[in-house]
Amino acid sequence: MTRVIIIVLMFLVVSHVSGQEKLTLSGAENFALNQNHSLRAAGHGLEAAGWEKRTAISRFLPKVEVHSNITRIDPLTEQRGNASIEFIKQAAGQVGIPQSALADIRPFVYRDTYSTGFTVLQPIYNGGAEVVGLQAANAVQERTEYEYEETEQNVIARVRSSYFSVLKAEELVVLAKESAERTKRWLDLTNRQKELGNRTNTDVVRWEVQLAADEGNIVNAENGLAMARLQLNEVMGVDLDAKYILEKESSQEPGISALQKTGSPVLLASTQMMPDHSSLDDSFLELHPSMKKIETNLRLADINVSNAWTAFKPSVNLAFQYGWEQNNSISLDGIKPWIISLNFSFPLFNGFGDYARLEGSKADLQRATEQTESYRRILLLQARNADLAVTSSEKRIEIARAGLKQAEDVLASVSRRYDLGVASNVDLIDVQTAYTSAKTNYIIALYDSYIAGVELARSRGTITRQ
Repeated sequence: MTRVIIIVLMFLVVSHVSGQEKLTLSGAENFALNQNHSLRAAGHGLEAAGWEKRTAISRFLPKVEVHSNITRIDPLTEQRGNASIEFIKQAAGQVGIPQSALADIRPFVYRDTYSTGFTVLQPIYNGGAEVVGLQAANAVQERTEYEYEETEQNVIARVRSSYFSVLKAEELVVLAKESAERTKRWLDLTNRQKELGNRTNTDVVRWEVQLAADEGNIVNAENGLAMARLQLNEVMGVDLDAKYILEKESSQEPGISALQKTGSPVLLASTQMMPDHSSLDDSFLELHPSMKKIETNLRLADINVSNAWTAFKPSVNLAFQYGWEQNNSISLDGIKPWIISLNFSFPLFNGFGDYARLEGSKADLQRATEQTESYRRILLLQARNADLAVTSSEKRIEIARAGLKQAEDVLASVSRRYDLGVASNVDLIDVQTAYTSAKTNYIIALYDSYIAGVELARSRGTITRQ
């Protein structure tokens, strides 16, 4: 019966694992590039900027407006408005106007009046406002493109860092379980030696306490893994509870292959993730999307100054109006008047409002200039800090590797002595704890070096899709 239960449990575990989708780093990036909400929002912003540019272009085109209205007046007003017609008819004979000429005289006002017409307005020159508006729209579109590129790089960097964090958390879970399993073996051995009279009850209790501590470490490591998976799912834009089996690639680089000696898989960072940091200058800023975005803000501030100047310049516009006679019929009949005019205006005084706007835009330009320089220095500082972090992480790997090798040797030596009964359980527990700590440090140092490489590439603005 027990054997059947074990087989069923194993089947359930295998079914659960096989139902999980395998995920590579490039696959995680593809998820994020298609489903990350921040990136999708940036894409909609890019689309909106395109329509803003079309709006700016439309200001050069003529504007056509059709207008129609109907007016009704009260009977008394109609009577008063047409009262003079009877006077004209009576006086016409006295001045020699035949009555036949007055037969078709129209009322001066109608009870219901209909009017229809259309107007065409063609902008010619409005102080250069249309040109400036197009320049601003182009700058906004470019800024939105840089914002999209910046968001894309941020998302890719977050995916890679989160991916490495999950792998690191998985390694730590495996290490915690290995440590607990090792403690369990030593506890079983100590119990057997106690039965033979070679160990005391205190020795057993100490191993039981250590096993409880190791089991607590497993819980903490699994909680860390769960949180790392949540962060990865969030940046990928998938369901937060989705479960994936992350694939690892074996490193071929001898300098970072020490984990292979301990039986743990190692992920190799590509050259995109680990850029050359032997030398670092500010040339990378020329193509950095964040820097290009802030430079576009500076250009927009300069364009805003030009826009303020348009209030001091003349305006010339062409207007054409065409319509039909206003009468009591909705039909387009009667006379067809039209008007064409060239309108010219020149601003003289606006209560110093235009001057205040101009000076304010100049101050904004100076502020944008200082902000651009400040941002440039911040990006340089971030890149150099990231460069130092990569260098530091490499040294930490070397130190952790040496510490791990030493801890392995000491653990092996004390383990043999404990088997022979010449070492105390306190000695073994201490060296086992030291080994676990050394291996933990190495795992953290290794994956932190990958994350540091990602941060360096992001700080330089060189992250691209795989």
